[in-house]
Amino acid sequence: MIIDKRIGFFIVFLFSFLGIAAQEEYPDCTNPKKIELPLTKAVDSLSQSEIYYQPADKYTYWYRMEVTEAAELSYQLTAISEGDEYELLVYKYDGTNFCNDLVDKTAKVISNSTDGKINASKGEVYYFGVLHLTGYGCGHQLFLDTKNKTTTLKAIQNECIEEALETMMEEEVVEEKEKNTVIKGVVVNSNTGENIEAKLFISSVNGGIQQPINSSVTNGFELTDFKEERIVVAIEKFGYETLNDTIEITSNSLKIAMNPIKIGQKLVMHKIYFHPNTYVLKQESKQELEKLSQFMKENNNYFFEIQGHTNGNRSIKKMQQYAHLGEEWNFKGTAKKLSKFRAEKIKDYLVKNGVDETKLATVGYGGDQMIIAQPKNMKQAMKNIRVEVIVVQ
Repeated sequence: MIIDKRIGFFIVFLFSFLGIAAQEEYPDCTNPKKIELPLTKAVDSLSQSEIYYQPADKYTYWYRMEVTEAAELSYQLTAISEGDEYELLVYKYDGTNFCNDLVDKTAKVISNSTDGKINASKGEVYYFGVLHLTGYGCGHQLFLDTKNKTTTLKAIQNECIEEALETMMEEEVVEEKEKNTVIKGVVVNSNTGENIEAKLFISSVNGGIQQPINSSVTNGFELTDFKEERIVVAIEKFGYETLNDTIEITSNSLKIAMNPIKIGQKLVMHKIYFHPNTYVLKQESKQELEKLSQFMKENNNYFFEIQGHTNGNRSIKKMQQYAHLGEEWNFKGTAKKLSKFRAEKIKDYLVKNGVDETKLATVGYGGDQMIIAQPKNMKQAMKNIRVEVIVVQ
């Protein structure tokens, strides 16, 4: 039977796990991810974007469902990447050593469907085994639902972070309110003396922070309702040193100077996104690139090096779903070469938006300068996938 063949294939990989003490970070049948049914808020404390796969450990993943109260469980398993296929083997188990019984073939599969329902009784135990069948093996998502409580567990292969990010992007929206004012002011670049755009937080010395106030290049900003002789100003601006200062109000005009980063310092950007395995910028990158472009134009006396970095140095394969698109969508080669192409893509964007091309150089490091050498979760991996811009002169 097909199921028996797949179970046999599954068991082969169990031998590489049995008897290994340092296996806690990779859920196998001896150390499965444990979940109580029905679902409670406690399940939310489980890693929602765990990186567990290493190259040798991408074939098996296990969950153990312990039923504390009778519950109806709905489940569905999907692949992170469109080209992958997984099978979900469900076992109802009442023994004492599941792994041994699995090897001995006494543990019986009750379902091999990737979605279904279980009417579970108190005290029952179920094992879910995820088997990688075809494709690169980028990872899976397991959707669970009991008593209107839903959760999604993700198991992602370390080398497929960019593909996983494709499904996990969220847009950030910041609402700003305009203020009518009577005191006029400007924010300037301390190196050039030129007006620059900035967002200020203003309060009295006794507190009471206002909503953010925008300062433009042409009109600066205006303030009102400040009857004290001093105000507290806080500004965080991309590429500049954070400013927190108390300013004396001696007239109806203010000039606030900000210091740009110095030669040898760098800007690290984690919100410049590309479509997986391509050097095609995503629309979500526009806000970050506009900030970079603005900073470069405000500091056109600087020379910059744009550096591309990836999460690891694996060989990149073409994405089948992009086959009908152009060359930049169908990259094949090393991660270092891809990171160089991405740095060039950013340079092209900046030049088209008014940055002097002669002030820009590019380099691709691939995974040679990873911040986290062996990332274990999404937060760590995202530190590796970045663009750094160095002020070189």
